[in-house]
Amino acid sequence: RITAADEPALRVQVRQPNAEMNYGFLTFASHAAALTTLVSLTGHEDGGAVSGDKLETAQTLAKEETETKADASNLNGVTLYWAKGSQKSAESNGKSGNYGLNFNNRHFPPDARTDCWFCLASPTCEKHLIVTVFDECYVAMPKGAVNEFHSLIVPVEHGGDGAFVTKKLAPEMETVKSKLRTHARTALQKDLFVFERCIQTKGGYHTHVQCIPVEAGSGPTIQSKMLEMSVRSGFQLREITSELSLNALEEDWSAGYFYVEIPLGGGDEYRRFIYRAGDAGGNEQGSSRAHVPLQFGREVLAEVLNKPEIGHWKACVVSKEKEEELTASFRTSLASPSS
Repeated sequence: RITAADEPALRVQVRQPNAEMNYGFLTFASHAAALTTLVSLTGHEDGGAVSGDKLETAQTLAKEETETKADASNLNGVTLYWAKGSQKSAESNGKSGNYGLNFNNRHFPPDARTDCWFCLASPTCEKHLIVTVFDECYVAMPKGAVNEFHSLIVPVEHGGDGAFVTKKLAPEMETVKSKLRTHARTALQKDLFVFERCIQTKGGYHTHVQCIPVEAGSGPTIQSKMLEMSVRSGFQLREITSELSLNALEEDWSAGYFYVEIPLGGGDEYRRFIYRAGDAGGNEQGSSRAHVPLQFGREVLAEVLNKPEIGHWKACVVSKEKEEELTASFRTSLASPSS
C-alpha cells in the first residue's frame, strides 16, 4: 500500500489558528486526497459528521500501517467540510498548487481518475502547465512542447469520446479554439495547426486537442506532407467539405477518429480532414488494419520543418522551472487585450 511517506500527494498538514478555538484546518497536497478522506470519514463528498463505523474502519487501516491502533474516539461527532481559501492564498500562485487559476467544484467531477495526467483531481496532473481554465475545459501546455505556444485544449471530464463530437463540449471547445487561433494570428503572426487523435490506447484515454502555431502560409505544405504520410502509414484522410460541425456529421464516433484542421492563412479559414478508425486503409491493398501513429501530428511537423527531434514529446522535455516560465509567459500573452 502507498503511504504518505512514499507519495507527497498524500501528505496532510494540520493547522489550528487558536488553541482555545474548537476548530482547525487540514491542508491536503491534492484535491483527490482531500475528497477521498472526506468520503471515507463522512460518507459524503460535501462532508458532514464523522461516523463511528467509518472511523473504526480508518483506525483499522491505520493499524495495518503502524501496527498500533490509535485512539480516535474523540473524533466521533466531529464535522468535516470544505473551507474556502482566502484571497491571499489564491494569489500565492505556485505555493498554493493552483498557480492563481480559478478552480471550482465543477473542475473536479466524480468520474475523475487519480492515475490520469489530465484529470485535475489527479495527483499526477501537473497544474503548473495550465494556462487558463474555462467551464468545461482548460488550456495547458503539453510536456515536451513543439514550441513555446504549443497548447492542449483538455475537457475537464475524463472520457474517451472526442472533444469535438461530444455535444456538451463542442460549443466551448470551438470558442476556446477560436481564441487560440486569434492569439496565434494577432500576437504571434502565425497560423494554427489543430488536430485531435481520439483513439483509445491501452492505458485508457482522456481526450484532448493539440493546437500548434506554425509559420503563416505554411498550411499547403503541411497538408501535402500530412496526406503523403497518412497513406504511408496505411490510412486515408478524407476532406470534410460540409460546413456542419463534426458532431453533426455522424451520430456514432465510438470507434475513434483522427481529425485535423489545416490553416489557409490570413484569417480563421481552414480545411478539415478526418479519418474514422475502422475504415479501410489508404494503401493499394485496401488493408483494414490502418493505424494512426500516436505522435502522427507532431511527426508531420517534424518532416515539414526538418526537425526530427520534435516528432516525439520525450525528446523535447525541459525542466519544471522552464515549464513554469513558458506557461507564465503564455498565460500573460493569451490574457493580453490584443489577443
